[in-house]
Amino acid sequence: MYRTLPLILLLSTGCAISQEKFVEKYAAQVCDNLDACGKLTTIYGTYDECITDQEIIADEDMIGDGCEIISDKARACLKELRAAEGECGQTKKDPAPSCAEVADCPDGGGSDTGA
Repeated sequence: MYRTLPLILLLSTGCAISQEKFVEKYAAQVCDNLDACGKLTTIYGTYDECITDQEIIADEDMIGDGCEIISDKARACLKELRAAEGECGQTKKDPAPSCAEVADCPDGGGSDTGA
């Protein structure tokens, strides 16, 4: 019984996504999507420039200071972005509708994708 407790705790807490991990995955997927559509160099020039800009968008505009990431909504955002790869309909600041509300902010701020 006691041997399974750490495994149960690990599995129950393993579903949360940290803000840092979300920012990394979000930026990479947006840039991959833009690259797959041939828009990356037109909009950013390089993949690294895209990553830097998208990490700032995710960290500061979508989540913001004093806000907490909502794991379920963050995962839905990443899933929608992955599904849209190759569709070429996304723009620089509006990559997926489900990404609009990935943070819970006490003042109602954050989660602004700049659209």
